[in-house]
Amino acid sequence: MVAGDRVITCAHVVNLALDRHTFEQQLPDEADGAVVGLQAALPGRGAPIRLRVALEHWFPPRRSTDEPAVAGDIEWADDLAVLRLLDPVPDGPTGPGLGDHRLGPSAFAWFGSGAASSVAAVLVQGVTDRWLVLDTPVSSQNLIEGFSGSPLWDREQQRVVGLVVSRRGERAFAIPAQAITARIPWLAVAAPSAGDRTPPDAHRDHLLDAVRRILPTAAARLDAAAGLLGELGSRQRPEGGAPAPEWFVRTASAHSHGTATLAAVLAAWVTAPEERALLQARAVLAAPDELLTAREYHQLLELLADHPGRPSALAARALPLGPLWEDLDWPALVAHLEGYRPRQGSLPSLLRVVEAAAREAAGPAADGLRDWNDAVAARLGVAAALAERRTLAAETARAASPGRGRPAPVVQLQLWRTGTADAFGAILQERAADGTVRRRICHDIPVARSLVQELLADFLAEAVRGSVPGTLPTVEVFVQRDQLDLDVDRWVYRPDELFPGVLGEDFQVVLRCPELRRPEYWPELRYRWQVRHTGPVLAQERRDPAVQERGRPRPVAGVALCGPPADTSVLRAIALAVGVPAVVWPRPAAGRDAPRFLRELASGLTAAQLPRAVYEARLGATDGGPGRHLALVYDGPDGLPPVLPLGDPA
Repeated sequence: MVAGDRVITCAHVVNLALDRHTFEQQLPDEADGAVVGLQAALPGRGAPIRLRVALEHWFPPRRSTDEPAVAGDIEWADDLAVLRLLDPVPDGPTGPGLGDHRLGPSAFAWFGSGAASSVAAVLVQGVTDRWLVLDTPVSSQNLIEGFSGSPLWDREQQRVVGLVVSRRGERAFAIPAQAITARIPWLAVAAPSAGDRTPPDAHRDHLLDAVRRILPTAAARLDAAAGLLGELGSRQRPEGGAPAPEWFVRTASAHSHGTATLAAVLAAWVTAPEERALLQARAVLAAPDELLTAREYHQLLELLADHPGRPSALAARALPLGPLWEDLDWPALVAHLEGYRPRQGSLPSLLRVVEAAAREAAGPAADGLRDWNDAVAARLGVAAALAERRTLAAETARAASPGRGRPAPVVQLQLWRTGTADAFGAILQERAADGTVRRRICHDIPVARSLVQELLADFLAEAVRGSVPGTLPTVEVFVQRDQLDLDVDRWVYRPDELFPGVLGEDFQVVLRCPELRRPEYWPELRYRWQVRHTGPVLAQERRDPAVQERGRPRPVAGVALCGPPADTSVLRAIALAVGVPAVVWPRPAAGRDAPRFLRELASGLTAAQLPRAVYEARLGATDGGPGRHLALVYDGPDGLPPVLPLGDPA
C-alpha cells in the first residue's frame, strides 16, 4: 500500500499472476473497470480475502534501448505496476513513505503471502546501473522466487527504499525508490518527505504520554522546560507560565537533536533503569536519525575538529561489517553514524568509531574523547559494553607483534565470466596496510575487460601512493574454479607507448579460489598458513600422500605442480581442497621446459617466498620463457571480502 487505496508491485508479478509471459508488454484485459483474473489481498488489514483491482500505471520490463526485455536478460528497466483497489479497504495504517536507500544491513523484505515468518533481513550491498544489489548473509531466510514485488523496508528510517525485482543465484536485486518516483512522480508527492523531522504520530503520542507521566505538575514542567531550552541552546522561553505537555514534543521536533535531548531531560526526572531504557527507545523510534543530544553533538564535533585521522578510514576499521563511506568530514560522518544501527552488539556504531578515534589521538585529546564516550554510554545504558570493547582493544594492541615492518597494501579483484570471452562481472576493492577497506566498486552486470583494467589501474595508482617506499603492493585475483588459468598477470592494465603496465611485472599477482577450499579442511588451512614462513614447497608430479597428511609437525605449505598438463587440474584441486596455501603451476602455453624450470625455481623455498619468486620469474622472462606463464594461488584464511559472487551463474 503506497497511498490511500493504491498498491505498487512489479509488472512481471502481474504477468505471472495472470499466467502470462514474464515480460509480456501488453496491458492486461479489463472488464467493468477491473483487471480480469487478478485480485489482491492485504494481510494484517482485516480486509476481505480477495479485492478487485484496476490497473492505474503499467511500465512493463524493457531494455535500455526501449525494446521489450526477453528471457535471459540479466537486468532491465521499469517493471512497475500501480493497482487501485476497487473494494472498500478497512481503516488501518496509511501507506508508508518512500525514502533513499542506505548501504548496509538495514532493510527487510517478505514473501508475497505477507506472512511474518517469511521476513528476510537484507543487506543493501551496492548499486548497479539500475538496481540495488541485495544479499542475506545474516538471515536464515533467503530471497527466493515469490519475493518479487516486496517492498524493501528500512525499519530505522520507517521508509520503503526499493521494490524487490529479480534474483540470480545467491544474489537478489531491487528497484530503488528514486527510480520508482522518476516514473511515477505523484508517489514522491504522496510520500512524507525524508527530511521531515516531525515524529510519526504513534511515537509522538508515546513521548507525549511520557511527558504527562513524568512531569505531572506545573512546577516540574517549568523546571524541565528551562532545562530543555538550555540544552538546546535556545533563547526561546515558554509564554504564560508552565508549558503544556504538548509544548515539549513540539519544541523538541522543531530543533536538531531535540528529541534525543528531550529524552535526556525527562530521564533526569526518573530513577528506574527500565523506565529510562523505555524512554530512550521511544526517542529513537520518534527520531531514528538522532542518537545524541544537542549538547553531546556539539561537544563531539569540537573534540574531533583537530583529529589527525581520516574519518572514513577510522569508520572502516571500527565497523568492519559496515558500509564504506567515501571521504567525508567529521560532521557528515557523525550524521551518517547517528542513524546507522546494525544489529551487531549493543554498542552504537558512533561510539565504536569515537573509541577508535580516541585510540589514534594523543594526550588530552584522547582523554577528552574517552570521557565524552563514557558520559554518552552511561546515558544510553551501554557503559558495560563500552568498557568491554575498550578492554578488548587494549588486549589486541598488546598482542600485536612489535617491530614488524608495515605490510604492503592489497588490491583485490573478483572476476567471474558472464558469457563472452572479454566481458566480466567484477568487484574491486583496495585494502590498506592495516586491513582497512578504502574503496569498493561492484559490477554485477557484464562489463568489458578494458573497463575492468581502467578501474584496476586507478586502484593500483592509489595503492602505490599509500605504500611505504620499497614495498610492492599485492594484487589478489579471486577467480572461479574453471578460470584458474586466466592469464590476468599478463594484462596490460595501463597502455603506454614507452612503459606499458603489465600487471604481473609491476606487482605481485596471486590468485585466490575459495570455491575449491573444503570446509572440513579449513582448520588445516589455518595451520599451514601459520607455518608458511617455514613450511616446505613440495614439487609434485603425481598424487603424493604428504599433501593430504593432517597434523604433521612440519606440514607441506606449498606445492609446485611439475607433472604433465593433463594431471595439473586434478592435483591442483586436491592441494587447494586440503588447505595448501601456495600452489604454483605452468599454464598450458608455458612449453616443454616448464616442469624443469618450475622445479628449479621452487627448490629450497618456503611457501611465503613463492609470490616474490614468481614475480621475479615473470619480470625477467623472455617472451617465450616459462616464467611468463606461471600461475600462483596464494590463499590464506583471512582477508576474504564479506560477500563473494563466485556462485553466481554466467
